[in-house]
Amino acid sequence: MTTAASNKTRSRAIANAGSFIRTRLFCDWRTSLVSLLLIALFLWLFPGLLDWLVLSAQWRPTDAASCEAVTGACWAFIAEKWSVILFGVYPREELWRPILGSLLVISCLTCLAWRRWPARPSIVGLTITFILFASLLDGRPLALEQVETVRWHGLSVVLFLGVFSLILALPMGIALAIARHEGPPLLAGMATSYIEFIRGVPLVTVLFFGIFILPLLLPSGWSYDPLLATLAALTFFHAAYFAEDVRGGLQSIARGQHDAAKALGLPYLARVRLVVLPQALSVAIPSMTNTIIGGFKDTSLVAIVGIFDLLATTRMAYSDPTWQKHAIEGFVFVGLLYALTCLLVSRHAQTMERHVARYLSARDKN
Repeated sequence: MTTAASNKTRSRAIANAGSFIRTRLFCDWRTSLVSLLLIALFLWLFPGLLDWLVLSAQWRPTDAASCEAVTGACWAFIAEKWSVILFGVYPREELWRPILGSLLVISCLTCLAWRRWPARPSIVGLTITFILFASLLDGRPLALEQVETVRWHGLSVVLFLGVFSLILALPMGIALAIARHEGPPLLAGMATSYIEFIRGVPLVTVLFFGIFILPLLLPSGWSYDPLLATLAALTFFHAAYFAEDVRGGLQSIARGQHDAAKALGLPYLARVRLVVLPQALSVAIPSMTNTIIGGFKDTSLVAIVGIFDLLATTRMAYSDPTWQKHAIEGFVFVGLLYALTCLLVSRHAQTMERHVARYLSARDKN
């Protein structure tokens, strides 16, 4: 029985693979030509990449001189400089704090993505994670040695700015979308002006305003932290893009949904929260995923205003004269981190889309 079931499963997998190849890669002559060209390009590039990345690479931690004899990548550079690449000049004796904080953030996001928790527990969990993450890095709330924000580098900056700016921007974007879509004329005009202005300004301009112009507008004596100002600038910037994503979802909802909820006696906030917004967000999943991936990658632009992200710490690592020839290995390593993160976000979005499709299909059958 076990062998028969295994053979049946294998046959089904082969049939599915064959169907995928026929329908996606060789469905007509144009698609077949492009597929053959891409396969030929892959076969031409793959042996050289495999040799440089793996077969001829230097993997063992050693000095830079030993990499001169190899023709492949010198991954010993990553093994030697990983702490600089990931955390910059954070005090080495306190390195456990950004490591623990980063693992805490990644674990929280993984848990929320895996189980799809309701909104309220998710908000509580993210708030606690943000407070613990910032407290670990700063140190003072936990009675640890203070580390100033100017020494928060690398992965800490990417998680602090890239993750939490997007989390803070989402509810702000939802509010802007609702105000623009069905708010009073004055409120809709204000929301529209804000969205169009922010979307028409480059992110670099917003960052420069938050870092260099905003301090000139604040009253004298006010404390000012560049990292927090950058977090605020990214939040306001991403909120405008989230607003347009959600507004597209709101426009797809039929007016009958509003009327049916109103006929049931639901007040306005309950109609939006229970009927309209869940459907709109389901429709807006692909566009919001695009905004999340783009916003996460845009974190690298903070290096322009003097904040050390992963790319800046990588340049810091290979500024050591003995490792200057191996900068490409550092950038490949950071690029793989970004690519893996964006791939996981994309795959989770696809899972959410399939979940919504199954739910809608089951609802229509009932």
